[in-house]
Amino acid sequence: MDHNPEIRQRLFEEFSQVVMTRGWRSVSCAEIATKADIDIKLAFLEYRDRYAYVSDLVRRIDQAMLESYDPDMGDEPARERLFDVIMARFDAMQGHRDLILELNKAARRDPMLGLHLLALSRLTGEWFLDISHISPAGLSGMARSKGALLAYARAFSVWIGDDSADLAKTMATLDKFLKKGEKALHRAEKIACALPRMGKRCRKSRRRSRSGAGDDAVKDDPIVSEGPSVDGGSMAPMPS
Repeated sequence: MDHNPEIRQRLFEEFSQVVMTRGWRSVSCAEIATKADIDIKLAFLEYRDRYAYVSDLVRRIDQAMLESYDPDMGDEPARERLFDVIMARFDAMQGHRDLILELNKAARRDPMLGLHLLALSRLTGEWFLDISHISPAGLSGMARSKGALLAYARAFSVWIGDDSADLAKTMATLDKFLKKGEKALHRAEKIACALPRMGKRCRKSRRRSRSGAGDDAVKDDPIVSEGPSVDGGSMAPMPS
């Protein structure tokens, strides 16, 4: 469905005002349409519920992040590329700072809003890796995605109170946790590489142990060595 940019912008601006002045609980799609002087049928085509406004906020931030990110960073180390992508997102969030802070507070009291933001953040984590040209494939890719989200979450908690123009505290926190995550990932990859070799050694050891235990059992078990004989290939009768 094609959206109407003008109608969508008017509705979104009204949504932002309602959240920042009266809170998330006061958001009513019908009231937003009325205040924006938009026919409710047209408003419904743009935003079906109040969570659609939140999704559109994240989309706007993603778009601004893509526009501000420098694609020439491709030759930089992976951690530096990821750092630049996440900081580009924080820069994009600055334009919606008051709205984001209000929604963040509301999410602590509204589980549905919290879950909605969590689902959107997981998609954002995949964006971080994709834009940074870091593979999200396999177990190591999952670890990278979770690590990027963890670093972002830690930096976000600092961004909430970071009112400096250059976001120096946010940058320092992000850099710190990306370095920690990089070291942890290197350790995990070493362990993952060692596991197949360890598995082969363990399987060989188990086979040797089972073979030795079987021979000893035949020699030492009185039931095996002294039990009733089997004539003509038939089993000895079970004791009554």
